[in-house]
Parts: sequence; C-alpha cells; structure tokens
Amino acid sequence: MSIFEAFRIAWTALMSNKARAMLTMLGIIIGVGAVVGMLAIGNGLSNYFQNEFYRLGIGVFYILPQVDSTNTDETLAPRLTADDAAAIMRPGVAPAVRAVAVEYNTNAIVSAGRERYFYPIKGITPSHFTIASHELALGRFYDDDEERSRARVAVIGYEVAETLYGDMSRAVGQRLTIGGISFEVTGVITTQPSQVSSDFNRPGETIYVPYQTASSRLFRNQLSRRVDVSQITVQAHSADQVEAAIAQVTALLRERHRLSYQANDFRIENPEEDAATAQAVIVGLNAFLGTIAGISLLVGGIGIMNIMLVSVTQRTREIGLRKAVGARQWDILQQFLIEALVLCFLGGLLGVALGYGLSFAGTFVLENVFRAEGSRAIVSLNAVILATAIATSIGVIFGFFPALRAARLNPIQALRAE
Repeated sequence: MSIFEAFRIAWTALMSNKARAMLTMLGIIIGVGAVVGMLAIGNGLSNYFQNEFYRLGIGVFYILPQVDSTNTDETLAPRLTADDAAAIMRPGVAPAVRAVAVEYNTNAIVSAGRERYFYPIKGITPSHFTIASHELALGRFYDDDEERSRARVAVIGYEVAETLYGDMSRAVGQRLTIGGISFEVTGVITTQPSQVSSDFNRPGETIYVPYQTASSRLFRNQLSRRVDVSQITVQAHSADQVEAAIAQVTALLRERHRLSYQANDFRIENPEEDAATAQAVIVGLNAFLGTIAGISLLVGGIGIMNIMLVSVTQRTREIGLRKAVGARQWDILQQFLIEALVLCFLGGLLGVALGYGLSFAGTFVLENVFRAEGSRAIVSLNAVILATAIATSIGVIFGFFPALRAARLNPIQALRAE
C-alpha cells in the first residue's frame, strides 16, 4: 500500500467521526497554542524592555548619593558633589568615560500668569540633553556658556508648555517664574518617559534649568558640602566599556572620598544589570509557561494513544480482513501510525493558529491595559517549527504502540471478533 493511499484511508477514518477527532486533538491544540503564544509574548516583552533601557542611553550608568543599605557601618554618610563629576572628566582619569552630566532634582511652584502649578525641576548640565537623547520640538537647548554664567533660562516639557501657554508653539521666548525667580523659555522637548525609569523622570512634565543656576539661585539652601547633586549620569564610550568605566569611576571616587577599608559612600546603578534581570525573569516565565504547555501536550498525547487503542479495538475485523487479502504488518503499522500523525499534525496547525490568536490578545492587553507601548508579540518561525515538530513527534511516540498492536493482530482471531 502506497503512503498516499495510507494518508487517504487515515483521513477518511478521522472524518468519519469529526467530534471524536476534534476532542482528541484538543490537548495538542492547547499545548501547541500555549507554546507559540507564550514564546511570542516573551519575545515582545524582551524587545520592549530592551528598547526601554536603550532609551535611558547607550552605555549609561548613574552615581547616586546613597550608602549601601546592607552596609553595617552606621557612621558612614552619603557623599557626592559636582566636583566629583568634574574630576571624572579630567584627562586620563577615567579613559572609558565619554561624558558626564550633573543633575539636582526637586519640586517648585511655577507660574506664567495668575495660575500656579507644582512641577518637577531638574537642574542639569547641558551634556544631559545629549546623553539622555532628548527630543527637541521647538527652540534650542541652553549651552555651556549659559551654564557657566548661571543664566536664567529653561527648557520645558511639552505638557508644561501646553498647561502654561495653551499651546507649546507659543512657549519659546516666553517667561515663567520658578520659586519667584523669572526664567526665559529657550526650548520645548517632546521626549517620552521610559517605563523602566522612576516616576520623577517624566520629561513632558519637567522643567530643566542650568545646574549652576539651580544650585546658586533656586535651591542653595537644600545643598550641603557633602551632597550637592541628586545624581551624576556617566556615559561610557560604548556599551562594552561600561564595566571598565564603572571600575575607573569607583576607584576615583573612593580615592577622592578617602575611603580605604570602608564601604562606598555612594551607589552606582547600572541599567544593563536591570535589563539582564528583566530578561532573566522573562526567560524564567517562558520556561514555567512552557512546562505547563508541555504537560498539556503530554496529556494530549495520552489522549491520542487512548483513542487510537479504541480505534484498533473497533476496527479489529477490518484489520483481519486487510491481512487476509495480503496486507503486511508494515502496512497496518503504517496506516495507524499515519492516522496518529495526521491527528497530531492537524492539532499542531490549529494550535499554531491559536498561538497567533494568543499573541494578538497578549499584545492588546500589554499595550492597552499595561500601557507597554512597543511590546507587540512576535511569532517567530522557529517557534512555529518547534511547535509543529513537537506535535508530529507526539504523533509518532504515542501512536506507535496502538499501531504496533494493530499490526500484530492475528488475522483469524481478528476476523472472528464481534
């Protein structure tokens, strides 16, 4: 018997009882759909986190005036100053470092008329605009000369511009007051917040002023000799040089702060480590969901074995008749094995379709419920091939025993069966 004839007979046998075939395939459909869908959602989340951390800057890490919470030395106090940032940029001190930006964060009352608002204020050096890749919509960023001269200029977020002036196109050249001090608006940014950054870091709702202006005019009573910055942002020459830059900066700051055996009186935060942690969580989640899908596939395989054994019992006389007219054991084995394969292959195809449906549903939930823009689930060809191969393998493994049992039936006893 040719293989095409075997496929025709298998298809006819399955179509003779569509409901039973569909119920038998259900475990395979759910298992394959879960594998394809979860891998697609995992790929989407992975790309989302990569893009979000990328938006924080390439090769960027942060230095914060915080003592390690696990440190037992209660006498150690945080220390971090703008002079530390200047020292990092001295030639030859930290060769892996490309740029440094200083910032001081606080909140203040802002007005451009009668109405008063409470907005986040960031006193930053101009290099921050480049490191953080801010998107300038109108006007210009303030420059190093304005930083050194402590100019009263400001770059504002688009939401601030719309609130204060009704339309951000009117903002450039206008004046606003921060804590009672007048500033001129030089630019408006439309930078979107990163979902992995703190709530304070919302560029659209933030006002940026020169660090020297902020420290000398706005917030000088909030600063101390040990801490006069909220954060120092450091950019390495490339992502590959971040670790080297961190080591160089750590050694420099420990020397400047005269730390020998003590713990650091500052903390370095590397977003790449957070990204790696997020990726590890996603991998673990995919493995967990994949295990559940595997159990579903196993249950589906057992169901296929069960239904094939029932099919052998129901068609015992048919098997005996085929053997009586010359069918070999291989022909019978091939026929029932192909039936199991067709059952699993169809279940696999329907499972792939279910996986696509789950990926679309996952994308909708992530983007519309959790507001994770750019987390579109991606169904990869490898996932489809893997799921189909698993389904086919299940057909071979769980269909082999019933097929072998059918092939070994004695034709005389089979013909006598009721």
